[in-house]
Amino acid sequence: MKVKTYTFDDIRKGMDVIKEQFGPDTIIMDIKQNDHNGNGWTKKGCEISIAVENDPAVTMETDLGEIRKKTEAIWSDAARYLTERLVSIETDMLLDRLKAYPMPLKILHDRLVRAGLDRHITMALLSEVFAEIGSIAENSTKALFFTKAKLGKRIPLCDAMSAEEPLLLIGPAGSGKTETAKKLARLMHGKDLHPSIIAFDPVRRGTYEELRVFSEQTAIPFQFAASIEDLRRKAREGGGKKLIDVTGHMTYQGEVVDNFREMKKLVVLPAGMRDETMDHYLGIMDGAAVSGLIFTKLDEEERLGHLCNSLLRLSRPIAALTRGAGMGDILIPDQETFGRILIEGKAW
Repeated sequence: MKVKTYTFDDIRKGMDVIKEQFGPDTIIMDIKQNDHNGNGWTKKGCEISIAVENDPAVTMETDLGEIRKKTEAIWSDAARYLTERLVSIETDMLLDRLKAYPMPLKILHDRLVRAGLDRHITMALLSEVFAEIGSIAENSTKALFFTKAKLGKRIPLCDAMSAEEPLLLIGPAGSGKTETAKKLARLMHGKDLHPSIIAFDPVRRGTYEELRVFSEQTAIPFQFAASIEDLRRKAREGGGKKLIDVTGHMTYQGEVVDNFREMKKLVVLPAGMRDETMDHYLGIMDGAAVSGLIFTKLDEEERLGHLCNSLLRLSRPIAALTRGAGMGDILIPDQETFGRILIEGKAW
């Protein structure tokens, strides 16, 4: 029920109108008589408040809204229940499969899943191992060896340490390109590859001072380029291994990529980057003929299984891994690296 108020000149006429429009059984909630003063004369008026049924259209709209809410809630609960049931059924199926495996493979399964490796990838990996070595998997050492080898073969590698080949380091802003350039240069310096760093940024010299100090401390040459022509000239001058640290500004990265298609390009990405962000950047650079990936900031991640999931999903070669602020916190991976990371919990 709703209360509506109507104004009339006098109570008698008002009551007649009310009964005519709403019926003789209309419930009168209130009658108020008012004096309206103006221009030297007085006029009596009244307000009559009655109880009326809700507007059918409004009631229907409200009811439909409530029905929609309840329907959506039911569908959400049903979808959640079905998802949980499917996950539960799938988990039970995987566990049933796992029962047939030797104990060392069961232990490896638990370690890999706890490390964050996708359980489907884990089961497929261990199934391959079991199919290949059979009862030999009863031996823990051999089961570990073959599992690490299988995982290593699934992740392609990129050689960033080959001599006399310039490297373009590209990647989103804040991904750690400059720190990676310094770490790679220090590592190459120790291997007598005679590295030098060229920082490219047409707008600002944000990394100039940092790299200048690094150069003074390590005797690794450093140059700054502010144009494509300048960069081309400095990349050609002299010998040794040149590392080109390209600004994170996407427009300038695109210019460099377009003008240096013959150079090996490594994309630097933080280990914690979301898959969709990673896919978006690599999609933009799809025509750049990227040679490999470098993942940074591994020390900021509790588990690294998601990194292996990304590498397996992307099917792109990995060139290096970095963590921490130390110059030695860089690893050139081999085929056993990801097994050590996931199963033994050690990368360095």
